Amino acid sequence: MLTESKKKEQRLLLFLAIAQGAYFILGIVFMLGIDPVIDLFQQLKESIFVSVIFLITGIGLIYLSFALPKLTKNKSGNIYTRIFQKIGNTLSVKVVVTIAFLAFLIEVTQAIPYWAMLGLVTYHQLPPLIWLPTVAIYNILMVLPSLVLLFLYKTNPIKTELKLVGFRNRLMKSNATLWAIGGAGGIFLHLGLNGIIPH
Repeated sequence: MLTESKKKEQRLLLFLAIAQGAYFILGIVFMLGIDPVIDLFQQLKESIFVSVIFLITGIGLIYLSFALPKLTKNKSGNIYTRIFQKIGNTLSVKVVVTIAFLAFLIEVTQAIPYWAMLGLVTYHQLPPLIWLPTVAIYNILMVLPSLVLLFLYKTNPIKTELKLVGFRNRLMKSNATLWAIGGAGGIFLHLGLNGIIPH
């Protein structure tokens, strides 16, 4: 977002606000004991339909991680560069909102440290004047690296963007992107199988 999007800072802040805001609201819901909402997330996690979607997505990503080098071998230009440029040039508010919600929905069922923190706060039966700032501070810590990066970009945008572009280019030239795609596919595959296969 800081290397391609035309409205870099606004897009990144919007993404962080939506994704982390959803975490914060979920934390408040969990602490207040609003069972229907919590049950909804549990049902989504255990839904066969959602598990099948995860399974198909996982298989697709794993296949893509192996197939991309062959599919792009005889084509001019780098496929990753074209993808980044396409995403960056069309990074509208709608796209950012969609990505933020998808990131939240994918991560939330596996956010073990966050659930552990909520569990500890619940176990000790802390009053709202303590658990509410605790949840807020934890959410701020979760996005602190991104905020530090944004601060560096604000203080020295040219130098920071050059470093980010250089890092992105090295990432695209290496196999790290393929490993990341394959790793994400493995996670989806695990989630899908875990939901389909009875325990």
